[in-house]
Amino acid sequence: MMNKYKLNVGIIGLGTVGSGVIKLLKKQRRNIKNRTGIELKVVAITARNRRKRRGVDISSFKWVDSPLEIARDPEVDVVVELIGDTDKTAAKVIREAISNGKHVVTANKSLLAKEGSFFEELAKEKGVFLRYEAAVAGGIPIIKVLQDSLIVNKISKLYGVINGTCNFILTKMESDGREYLDVFSEAKKLGYVESDPRLDIGGIDSAHKLALLSCLAFGTTLNFKSVKTEGIDHISIEDIQEADLIGYKIKLLATAEYSKNTLIQEVSPKLIRKGSPIAQVNGSTNIIAIEGEEIGTTVFSGPGAGMGPTASSVVSDLVAIASRKSKSTFLTGEKINGSNKYESTSKKSSFYLRFILKDKPGVIARLSGKLSSCGISISQMKQKPFAKQKATLIITTHKTLQENLEKALIDIKNLKICEQRPVCIEIQEFQKGSQVS
Repeated sequence: MMNKYKLNVGIIGLGTVGSGVIKLLKKQRRNIKNRTGIELKVVAITARNRRKRRGVDISSFKWVDSPLEIARDPEVDVVVELIGDTDKTAAKVIREAISNGKHVVTANKSLLAKEGSFFEELAKEKGVFLRYEAAVAGGIPIIKVLQDSLIVNKISKLYGVINGTCNFILTKMESDGREYLDVFSEAKKLGYVESDPRLDIGGIDSAHKLALLSCLAFGTTLNFKSVKTEGIDHISIEDIQEADLIGYKIKLLATAEYSKNTLIQEVSPKLIRKGSPIAQVNGSTNIIAIEGEEIGTTVFSGPGAGMGPTASSVVSDLVAIASRKSKSTFLTGEKINGSNKYESTSKKSSFYLRFILKDKPGVIARLSGKLSSCGISISQMKQKPFAKQKATLIITTHKTLQENLEKALIDIKNLKICEQRPVCIEIQEFQKGSQVS
């Protein structure tokens, strides 16, 4: 039986976060014990490369060659999994640790978004805890907020910027006037981009996080597959500059909304009014807004990544487990099935459109005619001079049904008047009175 005031920790993965956890425990060990009465002791560690320089002394810790050995070690009370999901090792480690009656703390949002319900069911069966505060929004304790602070609220919507890499790229494009590929290359050199870049720029990382937040906020089943996902690699500096001229910034927004027994989850670029706190979030900072029945709209902002913030979230989970204040995550409350498909085509929104047209007589008239025939009213139109047999047309629409716009874009594609796929970005308007409007 685990001592209530002492927790023996095994750490698997000593990258940025794992090294940060060791640094934080060394620095704050006495402070944690004085404030909580809890002693957190690292008793075993492992990583792919023992000799790698990490900026922290690990010579005093027991090195174990195999992650699965730590998951089976009778001396270990809790396994901290920080190796990611590249070779299926993480899933094996978590399953083995829980099966051996060990608590698990992980930052692996990708794995949790796909298999979190299974792990939680197994943890419940074995009487242990699964914690993952570090998997979403770095230093913002959003998991605890949804589980504890807002537990009496019926939440209808949550949204925000939850991927620091995309936000860094969009911010840098705007501030420096540089194209996407140029800034993406810089972000990659700085180590901001995942080994598989699509996880970040394709919106998949945000979708993983959104799926986790949704099931906690609305009591729905975990449903990553239902998240409509679009990235930022089609956004040009021209789009950012045109948005600026009409009072907006472009952000990759993650949104989840529960209404009429349907859960809608989406990650996609949006035009956000400059005055909104969400539009003003730069770099790797994350921001999450939650709309609740009793609280209205509450906004949480903070560092979304980095050694310190993420390590802090890991250690806070360890304290929660040691104090027995931890609780189930995916299996709380009444379950409501999330929608298996994206169902928001009946929603009315305004849109920003950019077309690259062929230099042929009547192309603009033909395009405008298709928009009109689908019931789409143009708010503003700007034609840029022809260059190299091409013309750029910028359009913003009045509010229209998304299904009508999708039909119009298909019809326009069939006209074969565009040089490339049109850019279509929803203009996000928040409800009046909201703190993020």
